[in-house]
Order: sequence, then structure tokens, then C-alpha cells
Amino acid sequence: MSALPHNGDPLSVMGAALDHPTPAPVLAEQGERVADRAEDDDGEDNLRPFPPDCPVKPLGMESGLDGTQRCYYLNVLGEIVGLEAGNKHGKNHLVALFGHKSRFLENEWPMWSKPVREQDPNTRQWIVTVPSKVVGFDQAAASRAMIEQCTREGIFNPVGRLRGRGAHALTGGGLLIHVGDEVGTLRVRANGKLTDLEWNETGLHKPYVYPASMPLSRPWPSSVGIKVASDLSKLLQTWNWKRPELDPVLLLGAIGQGFVGGALAWRSNVWITGGAGSGKSSLNGRPQDGLGQGIIAQIFGEALFRTADTSAAAIRQMLKNSTVPVMIDEAESEADNTRIMEVIKLARVASSGDSIHRGGSDHSAREFTMQSPFWFSSINIPPLETSDRSRLAILELRPFKPGTAKPNFGEFNFPDIGRKLFRRMIDAWPWLHEAVGVFHKLLSEAGHSQRACDQFATLLGCAWALLNDEAPAEDEACDWTSLCRPERLAEVSDSLSDEEMCVNQMMTELVQPRGRDSRETVSSLLERWVRAKVAGQTDVLGTERDLYLEQLGLKVVNPRMTESGRWGSEQFMPHAAPGYLAVAYRHKALDQIFAQSRWQGGVWRQTLSRIAGAIDGVKVSFSGHKINAVLVPLHALLDADPLPAASRAEEARAWYETMSQGRRA
Repeated sequence: MSALPHNGDPLSVMGAALDHPTPAPVLAEQGERVADRAEDDDGEDNLRPFPPDCPVKPLGMESGLDGTQRCYYLNVLGEIVGLEAGNKHGKNHLVALFGHKSRFLENEWPMWSKPVREQDPNTRQWIVTVPSKVVGFDQAAASRAMIEQCTREGIFNPVGRLRGRGAHALTGGGLLIHVGDEVGTLRVRANGKLTDLEWNETGLHKPYVYPASMPLSRPWPSSVGIKVASDLSKLLQTWNWKRPELDPVLLLGAIGQGFVGGALAWRSNVWITGGAGSGKSSLNGRPQDGLGQGIIAQIFGEALFRTADTSAAAIRQMLKNSTVPVMIDEAESEADNTRIMEVIKLARVASSGDSIHRGGSDHSAREFTMQSPFWFSSINIPPLETSDRSRLAILELRPFKPGTAKPNFGEFNFPDIGRKLFRRMIDAWPWLHEAVGVFHKLLSEAGHSQRACDQFATLLGCAWALLNDEAPAEDEACDWTSLCRPERLAEVSDSLSDEEMCVNQMMTELVQPRGRDSRETVSSLLERWVRAKVAGQTDVLGTERDLYLEQLGLKVVNPRMTESGRWGSEQFMPHAAPGYLAVAYRHKALDQIFAQSRWQGGVWRQTLSRIAGAIDGVKVSFSGHKINAVLVPLHALLDADPLPAASRAEEARAWYETMSQGRRA
């Protein structure tokens, strides 16, 4: 063993030993045997050692309550295979496991033919005329040895243990890149720093299994400078973006993120939209020889799952445990958006990173890793929930201006560019998290929500990593973050909270009070009722119709504090206290208003109770029947104009705070 590099102190010696491990000694040579069925008196396993050079790797065994016992192997190609111990270890199954190295079966577990004997007529002795020879392998002996070795390896459950192609985080901050036929790693040294990129075979790297698969393009073999990213950045700026200063930066960051997205704490999804003549196809369409299309797909090559008109189930089944980027083309808004919304839901799960489990026809669970960045492309974007919109960077293309030259691809070799960008992201990994953290801090200080900080800091950090060789100082990152002020981002400023959408659902519902010829919205009815009460009118809608709001499960009241310190309600007096709209917990009319929405079945109560100043759990009489209700301040439902002074936002908030403090006291 050669001397390890160190400076003499014990920690350096230990660190050098950990960074330069030596192979363990071989404890059993090929063909070395112990008694085939020998056991110690205490039953200790003394069977023949499993051959250490076996081209098939037993991983372990898992048993089910139904009596099934499944053995798991890495076959000769490095793929994971599960074989039922009872009936799936026949000759063809074993040959398939060993494949082109099936001769190993004959060498280790040979099957011998019977020798041919003849009797010498003179000496009357039997003479072997044809000696025994190997005529195949002993399937019983081979399968037994394989199953026994699985039990030695212990219990193996593939759920949570498999990692497919793409990037994966290692414990302590390291990085693993699975390119199908090999894995590249940046391991954490004893001193906390990362090693250089090292390549190893796929397979078991405890505690995870990295099965072999179709090979992907490898990163560039050596480090590259910033010019390749700078040139690509300039090219991306030649499209006519709605936000010409910001969108090319976010797109460059999305490209960088795609190479290491599976290892990041957050994956930012992007949606590229634009009409005819905007250059959308040349940017992220299907590559076609000679037409200069699909430069994004060319950059990623096989390290991109690209599809159109697909389903969430198909994506799960194709990705399995891979973390490569997913590009959904032609994700158009349609009359029925069910399928695309299921895909968007999948992207939502992938943003924060999680696993999805589904039952199989064989009664065993299937695990699908959802840690892929998603790209969407369409002319029109389907209606999105706020939770989905907040996970997207919407990059909008406009038609090229008349007389403007379209992007010139010149001598760009996009596959090579992709490999070089891949290498830059790997080299930036030691400080990439620091860069993302700087942008995250500045975005938070600018007033962004936590999710928006995750979304845009990740893209900005990855773009910075491609264009620079170290993390930014805060003053260096200010230019980009100033382009991301909340009021400038439609992804943020146009999104509504769950509470706001619930209020919209209720207030825009069309109703028709008895005796009226036309229908009107709940908001119009409520506003007219409040205006009349403020003006001192006692009969607002007519004698029989004045209670129509209550028949909808809605009633305007004044909250009050009872002697026991609990909230109650009383008849609405416009100038005495803030006005609140009582919304019944359960009511048939409200069931119709919220039907087919996420707030149906009384869920509206949970959402409305989160509105600032709302009071939950108050008994209110609706048309003579008391029902639990949530009280929502009128200023959260109506404009200030029809409200009395006591019900307007500032006064109502001050009143609520005073009453709440008194209650706590």
C-alpha cells in the first residue's frame, strides 16, 4: 500500500485514509469450496461461498403476507430484476439474468453427463469409454445458491432505494450524476470539501441502487469557461420576449437547472407561450434536421423526456425513478382540461420533490420519483390554480417585429453546448446553493412569498452559475432581483389566494330573488342590501324578499363579545360596529353555490375563516334556525364606497384588534 498524503496530524491521516480507500481483501477465490452441506453444530452457515466474481449481483429478498418471496438482482446489464423464489428461478430466467455471460452458470454449477461404460470381455471389468462432460448447468444448484445469497444480503425493499438517470443529491451536500451506463460523483471529503468528478459503475452504492439504463450524453470531460454560456445567453436574447431583460435570464437558468434539477431542493417549472411567428418551434419544438428547430431539445439530447398529448400516468411510468427534465409540448387549453391539469398536478409535486406510490396488478406498490423540472409549451395557457401558477416562470414570446432578423444559429453545435453547460453546472455545484441563497434573501426582502423566492431564486442562481465562476455578492445580484419585483411578475401579481378565489366563487354567483324578473350576483344583492340599511331603509327588497340573503345561508350582522368571552352576533346596526357577513357552515343554497368547486361540501368554512379579521364558530339565526357560521368582514367582500365608516378596512381592523385584546385579557 502506498503512503497516503497527509501533513502528519491524526485528523489529516484519517482524512487521507477516507479519501483514498483501498479495496477489501478477497476472502474467497473462485471455485473455493466448503463442504457442500456442512454446518456447525450451532447451525451456522458454512455453505459454499457465493462466487465473488459473479456477473449477477443478488441484492436481497422481500417476503409478503400472502406467502410470496421475491428475490432482487442486478442482472448482467446492471438492471434490477425481481424474481419470485417459488417459480421464477427456472433455467430461462437464470439465462436471462446472466445473458451473454451465462457460461458462468456452467462453470460454477455444472451439470455432468453420465459416463459411458463398457465391460471388457476378457477381464470382465467395466471401462469408461466416454467420460463425463459438462452438458449445461445445474438449475437446482444455481437457483439455490442465488436464493441463499439473497437471504445473506438481507431484506431488500426497492421502494425508496432506486435512483434512475439524472441528478441525485448525496448525503452531506455531494452530487451524483446518473448517465445510464455509469455514475459520476462529487463525494464529500472528511474535511467537508467535495472531490473532483469521479466515474464509477452503476449498481449498488449503499444505501441506494442505481440501475443501468440507456446511456445519456456525458458532461464535457474537462472544465469549460463562461464563453459557451455567454454565447448562448446572447442567442436567447434575440427572440422577442415580453420581458426582454428578465425572460432570457430565467430561460438560461432553466436550462442550467435541467442538468442538476433532481439534486436541488426546489425545481422551478417554466411555461413558454407564444403565438404564430414568435419562434416558439425553433426554441423548444421538435428537432428537425436542416430546419434549425428545437434548440432546447438539442441541448439536452436524450437527457430530456419530451412528449405531447400525454397523461400523468404515462409520464410516471416512463420516468420511473429518473430525474431528467420533462418537456410537455402543445399543452393547450381545451374544453376539457382534465388530462393537462393532471400533468400540471404532477409538476406541482415535482417542484418540492416527492415520491408517488401506486398499487400494481401483482398487489405490490410501485414508486415513482417526482424530482424532474417540467417545461410546458403552448399557444394558450389553461386556467391555472394559484398553487400551480406560483410554481411557474411564464416566459411569453411575441412575434418578431417586421424587419427584425430572426435568431441566427450560425455554427452553434447545440449537443456540444449541452455537454459543456452540463459540466459547468457540475463544477458550480460546490457553491450553487450559496448563489441560490443570495437571490432567495434579496427576493424575500423585496416582498416575495416563500414559494416565489424558491421559484425565481433557483432559476437566477442556476443562470448565475453558468455565467460566473463563484457565488455572487449581494450587490452583484441586485440587478437581476430588481427585475423580479412582485409587481413586475405576472406569475405573482396576477395570482389569487385560495381565500380570494373562494370569495369570488361566492360573490359572483347569479341568484334570482323571488319576484324579480332578472338574476343578479350575490355581490350586487349584498351591496344593495347594505346601502339600503345604511340609508335607514327597513324594507330593502320587499316584505317577502328582505330575508332572501338568509335563505342563501348568508346574513349581515354585527359581531359582539359575550359576557363569557365568546364571540356572538346581533342585528346589524350600520354605525355601531363593523359589519360582517355570516356564512353558514352547511346550507343547501351554499352547496349549490360551491358545487363542483374545491370548496364544496362545507369546505368553504375552512377557507373563509383564514381571511384576516374573520371570526369562526358563531351561532347565527338564519330564517329562524340557528346554524354555526363564520363571520367575514364586509370590507373583505365589498368596495369601500357602500360601507359605513365603522365597516371600512382601517376602522374594522382597529375594532377587531381592540376586541381581541380584551378577550385575551
